[in-house]
Amino acid sequence: MTTPLKIIDSSTLPLTLTNHKWAEFRKTKSGVKLHLRLVFMEKGLSYPDKAVLTNANEHDRGQLEVFVDDKECMYVFDRGYLDYGRFDQMTEDGYFFVTRLRKNAVVRVLESFSLPEDSPVFSDEMVVIVHHKIVLKTCFAYSNCMIQKEMSFIY
Repeated sequence: MTTPLKIIDSSTLPLTLTNHKWAEFRKTKSGVKLHLRLVFMEKGLSYPDKAVLTNANEHDRGQLEVFVDDKECMYVFDRGYLDYGRFDQMTEDGYFFVTRLRKNAVVRVLESFSLPEDSPVFSDEMVVIVHHKIVLKTCFAYSNCMIQKEMSFIY
């Protein structure tokens, strides 16, 4: 049995300000945000597991506590959910997750791990994110040859 993978993301659904004043999030716009958790299973199957509708001005990271509730799975979410303090608590509580680091994140390497010579991963390291007590593994990799961009992930 493999560890379940749950992906958390959101999409803003624009609405006309004239008809939806209750959903105003800018002077000239209104909208709602759909926060969604998808469960990915074997053989490429997936299904929506949880959904929350908020005003469009709700920040994604405010939904982490709602969506991260199962210690038996791996969560994946984008930088909109970055909250290093909350990551500290999630790590201490035994949750597993993957997300990208900010470009300006300052890390201190605790240990480096060896990689196969033909690996697309540049490095695999145990790090501490400076200014936070969180200890995480991070890897730097090209996502594919078309993008030609280095990305940092924490897990």
